Amino acid sequence: MKIKNYMKYCWLASFLFFSCVEKKNVFNGILLNVPDEETMGQYFLENFELEDLVPIETTNEFLLSGIKNDVIYYKEKIIIADQVTSSIFVVDAFTGKIETKICRRGRGPGESNIILSIAFDEINEKIIVYNDYKKLIFFGLDGSFIKEERAENFLYDNIIYDNGKIIFYDAGKGHGCLPYLISIYDIQDKTWKNIGNDKIVEFDLRQHGRLLIKSKNIWFAPVLDLGLYMLNDDEISVPYMLDKKPLDDNLRHESVYNPDPFVFIKEVGNRNIMYCVHSIRETEKFIIFKTNKFGFFMLNKNESKLCWVSLYDERLGIELWTYYPHNGDDNRIMFVVDADKWLERTTQNADKIPEHLKEKIINIKVNEESNPILVFYKEKYSMEIRYDKQ
Repeated sequence: MKIKNYMKYCWLASFLFFSCVEKKNVFNGILLNVPDEETMGQYFLENFELEDLVPIETTNEFLLSGIKNDVIYYKEKIIIADQVTSSIFVVDAFTGKIETKICRRGRGPGESNIILSIAFDEINEKIIVYNDYKKLIFFGLDGSFIKEERAENFLYDNIIYDNGKIIFYDAGKGHGCLPYLISIYDIQDKTWKNIGNDKIVEFDLRQHGRLLIKSKNIWFAPVLDLGLYMLNDDEISVPYMLDKKPLDDNLRHESVYNPDPFVFIKEVGNRNIMYCVHSIRETEKFIIFKTNKFGFFMLNKNESKLCWVSLYDERLGIELWTYYPHNGDDNRIMFVVDADKWLERTTQNADKIPEHLKEKIINIKVNEESNPILVFYKEKYSMEIRYDKQ
């Protein structure tokens, strides 16, 4: 065996020993070769087509602080959690008009101080809110308050709903978190089940994206881990892992105990270190995710080919660097365009915009204070059904 390969597998074995979900090696998948350089988005555009743009309605009452928390796509509706204002917006997925706003501040029934995460029960069409009081609050799509119940255990940052169960993830613990612990609450039986272990990882900094996403499967991304983790039938597996070295302890220690986070960020940049995965979303043929690097990664599941993408769509005249994963079993990939970026876009290639979008784009009127525009691409040749507006 060549020395280079020997060293590669030595650090991988060490990495797996310290970061696996259980005390045994759970990496049972494919080691992905990470490209050294990003490429422009031709590969993405060869496999995904521009489907729709949704300019979210802006009024004094309907003002988002940005897309920073959960986004759920359900049939003809987009459900957005705004943690800053402790609000939930139900948006028409065709027009961008806000149909419902839920904002109940306080400590009483149905009220929250901070909304940590939301989930959606597709069968019963209920929005589930998890807040900093460890309460689960259930609302209808029309904003009607249905019920609430306590959710004892740790305090988590992420929840999703799946087949009668609420899955909790990313529990905080001091300076760190419990990235290998999944807690599952059965709504019907009122019982709890823990999967994984309660190993604490001390690390103060967090990525802007999401750590727990439900798409074709349920994916999660432990902090400071380079694996793509999947939860299936209450079992955790790691189908893919990046072939990069894990973050060394000295640099991680710097992030926890140095009051200036930019020291860590600068050192990571200078040493060209990749130290995390997040925002994992799966379509029929691809898995899209982000790391601490600019752009996003695109994995062809059939070929196990990994492409590092920087996307500029000349038709829209916009560099789409804000990929943001939404929850929903569909074949869409969402990007967020802030209003000021939309105003700066170039239009010399506007004639190449798909016919069904030309009029819609012309009619998008925003100013710098407007809510963002959601841009959706759909995997080509997929069997996804788009619901017609009734």
